[in-house]
Amino acid sequence: MRVLVDGVSVGAVEVKATSFADYAFPLAAAVRASARIDVVFDNDGMSGGQDRNLYVESLTVNGSTMRPTDRGVTIDLGSGSAAFDGVNVIPGQTGILWNAALRFTVPADPAPKLIVRAKASLAGGVGARMQARVDGVVVGTTEVKATSFSDFAFALAAPVKAGARIDVVFDNDGASGGEDRNLYVEAVIVNGKIMRPTDAGAVVDLGSGSAAFDGINIIPGRTDILWDAALRLQVPSTSSTTVATTTPSGTTAPTSTTAATTTTGGTGATSTAPSGTTTATGSAGTTTTAPSPTPTAANAVDITSFGAVCNGTFNNSSAIANAIASAKSKGVAVFIPAGVCAYGDVITLDGVKMQGSGDASVLYALNWQREAIFMRGSGSAVTNLKLSGVKAPSRQAAWEMTRITLFGATNFLIDRVTIDGSAAAGIQTAQSTNNGRITNSTIKDTLADSIHMTDRASYITLENNRIENAGDDGIAVVSYRENGGLVNHITARNNTIVNSKWGRQMSVVGGSNVLYENNHLENNLGLHACLYIAQESSYSTYGAHDVIARQNTLKNCGGASSGHGAVMVYSDGQEANTNISLIRNDVQQNGQSGIRIFSAMNTGITVDSNRVQGANPALDITSPGVLVIPYSSGAVGYVAP
Repeated sequence: MRVLVDGVSVGAVEVKATSFADYAFPLAAAVRASARIDVVFDNDGMSGGQDRNLYVESLTVNGSTMRPTDRGVTIDLGSGSAAFDGVNVIPGQTGILWNAALRFTVPADPAPKLIVRAKASLAGGVGARMQARVDGVVVGTTEVKATSFSDFAFALAAPVKAGARIDVVFDNDGASGGEDRNLYVEAVIVNGKIMRPTDAGAVVDLGSGSAAFDGINIIPGRTDILWDAALRLQVPSTSSTTVATTTPSGTTAPTSTTAATTTTGGTGATSTAPSGTTTATGSAGTTTTAPSPTPTAANAVDITSFGAVCNGTFNNSSAIANAIASAKSKGVAVFIPAGVCAYGDVITLDGVKMQGSGDASVLYALNWQREAIFMRGSGSAVTNLKLSGVKAPSRQAAWEMTRITLFGATNFLIDRVTIDGSAAAGIQTAQSTNNGRITNSTIKDTLADSIHMTDRASYITLENNRIENAGDDGIAVVSYRENGGLVNHITARNNTIVNSKWGRQMSVVGGSNVLYENNHLENNLGLHACLYIAQESSYSTYGAHDVIARQNTLKNCGGASSGHGAVMVYSDGQEANTNISLIRNDVQQNGQSGIRIFSAMNTGITVDSNRVQGANPALDITSPGVLVIPYSSGAVGYVAP
């Protein structure tokens, strides 16, 4: 990839990233208004059935972000001087599939701007109030109502000096009717520099008014701001102008300035200039995460202070309950030290965080009939712990036998937890649990579902988890009619689910706005589907609506005895499934069916560019009106994060 400004090369780079990333090119001075910026791809080719292409999501110069699909942007097809001759020109698009130049014109308004790329979750129809400050001076305030990342620009009187403090302030945190108002900041762009909440030195200062700037209650910078607080960034000391391509909205970008993307893969088909391209995208991943810094023994209540003895046999239930009560009164966390801390009764966390030292900190259930942790209230968390115990003789269903049960919990966090067996589900929701994260955890040998989201759960993200030997579904979204509403806005990405003993690796049996993305699903030992999207009359569920499954790998799933393919989409007839999209998934089978879709009550189904190998048949689709776009080339399936 080469970048030219008014015909003069400012840099070239080999793009090997297969997900969008940033590439920065220093300039001697700000680029003038109406200047021509060219992004040139000049080594299109194929090798071993792989097709080399370049993909550009955006370009930022002088603090303004331009996108290939903006008005006036074009692609000039050709090599060498032919890429600039204006002869073979098509409208701008992200994918550059031939030798060509993607041609931009710098906007006529060169006035300096501060751009905040943000989105919000609304409560009572009111968005997040966001204020931008430069060195303590307010440069603008706006209400963010966008629910996907969008750019909010604030005019500046002059370029911002290097080393200046940029504050993005959220000051109307609140809830209404079960909705939780939050602000999410993906990036701040100033002087052509892209700063991210996760950059070194970025912090979130919790508090309202002056407390948001007092440096007292500080946590590391993060995208999601779930409380009144200021996200505090510092303008880099280097002040050269940059041209950069940026990651797509809603994804986490590297903090280094790496750039656009190229992907490889395919069947060897030659790319030809398109007459039109349709791209499917989803916004199901609106999420929140649990608050507060990770607790340590220094700022938490240690259960041993209340008489706990972590020797694997002593029943510490009373000590744990007393430590939790003390922690709640002090507004701090409970600490589980290294050792096997046995307990005999259900543990309840109501707005309290429980933290250990990783797998060395074991909570060991002496009684599988009372092994659960109940999470309630706002801000409960279970982190850095291992949950184990006496094994149940057979599958159970009671809440007290589920390892972690969430009863109406909100703003919760389950992170870096190992669940080693459970009598029922590993993690299950109830009573409209919402706004939380289940991340970086290992769940194995559950006798029922590993993670079961039901009873109107909403706005939950599951990322970077590993699930092994599930007794039923690995990750399940299930909406029963008796619960009176749909599970909704669930995002599961970057998870690995292997060797399921029964059920499916991932399922949506009634639910809406669900995104399953970049998951690795392999070996269904029960011969069921890896991915199952359905309405089931036998369980009286709702239908599945607005579900996107994209770039997942599904391997060795389904079987003749079950009638399942690697993917199964159907309705029993009580309610239709609507707007289901299967996009760029990689299906690898050993003679089982690939993608099976049946029932007249499936509508708005799209099967787009999925690669299916080793399946018989590859596609078994009998539902009417299914849009099938065959795979031709390009990246598919799971990529390890």
